[in-house]
Amino acid sequence: MNNDRRRILLVVDGSYQSFETVNYVSGVLPPAGSEVVLLHIMSKVPEAFWDLEKDPAWRQKVQTVRGWEKQQEKKIGDFMSRATHVFMDAGFPGDAVKTEVRERNEGIARDIGAESVRGYKAVILGRRGLSAIKDIALGGVAYKLVLKLANTSVWLVGGQPETNNILVGIDSSDGAMLAVDHVSKMIRGTSPRITLIHVIRSLDAGQEGYEPIFTEDYLKKRTEEAVQQVKPVIRKAIDDLTAAGIPPERISTRIVTGVSSRAGTILDEARRGDYGTIVVGRRGLSTVEEFDMGRVSNKLIQAAKDRAVWLVD
Repeated sequence: MNNDRRRILLVVDGSYQSFETVNYVSGVLPPAGSEVVLLHIMSKVPEAFWDLEKDPAWRQKVQTVRGWEKQQEKKIGDFMSRATHVFMDAGFPGDAVKTEVRERNEGIARDIGAESVRGYKAVILGRRGLSAIKDIALGGVAYKLVLKLANTSVWLVGGQPETNNILVGIDSSDGAMLAVDHVSKMIRGTSPRITLIHVIRSLDAGQEGYEPIFTEDYLKKRTEEAVQQVKPVIRKAIDDLTAAGIPPERISTRIVTGVSSRAGTILDEARRGDYGTIVVGRRGLSTVEEFDMGRVSNKLIQAAKDRAVWLVD
């Protein structure tokens, strides 16, 4: 398998958000060198249910369920056809878009997880619509996948995000540089506007209402040190992006200091600058080593309901 080929798994369920996710992916991925697998896991009625058809009291109900099942099969078939045409209209070759409809085996999240290890660069899905759960609340399929696919890059798409502006959270961690590398590979051949943002929290964040712990001079010195520390990392990130073909004039940087929330600052910047995509490393977007799902990444996927959030691993 060509390791440079952008092979992605796009999970769909026939919902409105799934179709918006198709539109987003067709706009953000360059057609050349990309391969999209559209996967739908279908929950079919257990075979044992059809045995009730022999019982006159259940016959009508069974026929109703049969009709519903056929209707669902037609619905997802029509969806796959529409989605394929979206990619082809965007310039994707016909053989670069594949569709898979499979019967549920161990569970939707587990079945997707089993497929995800087969050479995909990213697993992409809408944050709403998968299953009867209407949001990414704990217990939803989308959230289960975020937790389960800990070694896979996951894109969660909400609303109708624009595809030309990308905001990348960066610090000196390996996770942040993996995020930059992922962006470089996934958009190679296009020229979106990319901003690298580094957020430095105030040392006295959360101490409002209490006597200051640090002097202003100390806080200023530590902030200046943190800014100087991240500058070589930002330069390397810019070099990596330009090496991938992104014009230098399309890359900008922003360092924000003295704030109380990293995730909140990133989201505010995304809204102000109309960034449809937020990219972060699953781990490392802080001064502590672990960037677990209880911190910045979790806050972003919960709050960025009208954006695409890429969690890179």
